Amino acid sequence: MNPTLIIFLDFFGIAVFAISGALTAGHKKLDIFGVLVVALITCLGGGTLRDLILNAHPVVWIANTYYLAVGILAALATFILVRLQWMPLRMLEICDAIGLAFFTLAGMQKALGLGHSPEIALLMGLMTGVAGGIIRDVICNEIPLIFHKEIYATAAIAGGSLYLLLIHFHIDDTLASISGMALILVLRLTGIFLGLSLPAFLFSEDERKQ
Repeated sequence: MNPTLIIFLDFFGIAVFAISGALTAGHKKLDIFGVLVVALITCLGGGTLRDLILNAHPVVWIANTYYLAVGILAALATFILVRLQWMPLRMLEICDAIGLAFFTLAGMQKALGLGHSPEIALLMGLMTGVAGGIIRDVICNEIPLIFHKEIYATAAIAGGSLYLLLIHFHIDDTLASISGMALILVLRLTGIFLGLSLPAFLFSEDERKQ
């Protein structure tokens, strides 16, 4: 993939996940410091865990502090826009879906670039895409979206698998990346707007009374 496009997607992913974290913190009525902390954890948490597991030093946001700056600016902008009531109600879910698509592919490409197998790359992509959101929800005392909401991790796995399949057949990496991200985004947004989700674990009425 074109290096300029990779950098753009990285920063765009950081921004939208920071917005997602800031909105979650806002729903919990945290102050500006709390908003910044949750936003940075959301946008940097997945990549940090990935780099630590892959032994990729330094961690991405330490190597390039612009990631921190983009996350902080996106969180501050969200804080201001929400107070001015210029932020659509569904923006949290939409930003989360966009961040999931970009970060999943970014995580996979980093793992593949370090020489890891496709299976490990897929797992690292999934971690990059969802770990920050999991930490965000735990800190905000919520059940993580990945465990109970509409199609989420399944979308990341499907898009990541499509990317691996396409590059296996020597399809251009840029086209393969865009195809994978598009599939993740379409599946996630379809789940959001149509309410599609995996089957939940439900007890029978008799078991609930025990």
